[in-house]
Amino acid sequence: MEELKRVVSVPFKKTLASSLSEKDFEYSLAFDLKWFSPKIASKVKEKALEAGVLSLKAGILVPCFDVESIRLPHAFKPSENFLENQKNSGAKKPVKEEISFEQILEFISADTRVNRQKLVSEINSMQDRLSYLVDIRIVALIVGKKFGCNIEAIFERVAKSVLGISF
Repeated sequence: MEELKRVVSVPFKKTLASSLSEKDFEYSLAFDLKWFSPKIASKVKEKALEAGVLSLKAGILVPCFDVESIRLPHAFKPSENFLENQKNSGAKKPVKEEISFEQILEFISADTRVNRQKLVSEINSMQDRLSYLVDIRIVALIVGKKFGCNIEAIFERVAKSVLGISF
């Protein structure tokens, strides 16, 4: 719940506003902060409403807590599995199916012998061109393929992790 409050507080702190439209809140999370895709930003908003962290009145979101009392660590960014952490017990996806960006990066680097710094640079460049609308793990696979990586060994794990489906 504390991480949810931190995430929710940032758009309000950034704009120095006591309320935001739904659109402005989601836009801030997805495009200003580049933390989530627009779809996930919408899910964050819904989760905050369900948890009682935000209230919605006539299309305007208002925090249900003192935003100024929330302290953010330096360079705060939500955890990779932020929404999963917010779910109640009994999560549908097994945690063992998750694969992190770091794991994918390590796999690609080992397979292609391309140094991590060059890979990250290429991935960031492609993420920018795609307006951060594609999960970074998918972008990493695309860049890996560009460098000749055989991604078949991790493709299914990434698909399960990102999409929640098997191929």
